[in-house]
Amino acid sequence: MDIPSALPDLRVLRQFVAVAESGSFRRAADMLHMSQPPLSVAMHKLEAQLDVRLFERSPVGISLTEAGAVLLKEATLLLAQARRSVELTQATARGELGEVRVAFITSAMVSFLPEVLGRFSEEYPDVRLRLVEGVSVDVAGLVSSGRADVGLLSPPVELAAGVDGETVLVDRLCAVLPDDHPLASRRSIPLSALARERFVSYSADRVPAFHQRIVGACIEAGFQPNIVQEAAHIYTIMALVAGRLGVALIPGSAAASGHRGVVQVPIAGNSRLLETRIDVVHPSGGASAAVANFLSHCRRSSGVSLL
Repeated sequence: MDIPSALPDLRVLRQFVAVAESGSFRRAADMLHMSQPPLSVAMHKLEAQLDVRLFERSPVGISLTEAGAVLLKEATLLLAQARRSVELTQATARGELGEVRVAFITSAMVSFLPEVLGRFSEEYPDVRLRLVEGVSVDVAGLVSSGRADVGLLSPPVELAAGVDGETVLVDRLCAVLPDDHPLASRRSIPLSALARERFVSYSADRVPAFHQRIVGACIEAGFQPNIVQEAAHIYTIMALVAGRLGVALIPGSAAASGHRGVVQVPIAGNSRLLETRIDVVHPSGGASAAVANFLSHCRRSSGVSLL
């Protein structure tokens, strides 16, 4: 037998399920908030359309034929799937489903990003977050190439056309010293107090903006820093300081997270070179609802409008 050229629509299947489950056209009509004659006509048309008899009709009521029982089972599954399809579609449009790929630098994970992730995951538990860590140039590249939806980085970093950036955290470089350093107990120090120290600094190749900023701040303070070791990540730098390879300048929010064997000492003065920030970057326009919701959470945590 050929497959019918016009399959029954969901409305008719709902009517059929109501009749089949209630065992009565009258009760089904009441459930569907319609009169009985149009419902009876619809079921006759359905049987004609499928070229099968679905009901055994008698003066005491109706029952399903073998074919009708099969249709009831399949129609119930189909209607449930249809409802789920609508619910998933609407949830996706609200940003309650989907995926957000977030690239970030280490310092963003110290305080800002965990707060955003916690609040976002609580509000949107069914959105999958995919996180990847890297230095700022890596983060910018992931967003620019479409391999990340959102990036958290420290400027200045060159962004590709079509990528926007907004500041979400303003910070300041501070000195990180071994805990037995003569200056470790000071409330603050001028940067010039470190002129004779060995420095552990950000890699000139991997983190050029920070490297240049630190060298520039030291030169502004009257000395050329003696950089004896470079690293790309903050926690590596703090570990090297704890190992007494030298002192370092890192963002205060990262230093505040603590590391055994080191202390944080603020740098006195108002040099603009000591000011740092974290920006959130994302493609211009066209973001999914889930990504837009994530950016909204970044905005709430920073007080900066992102959209």
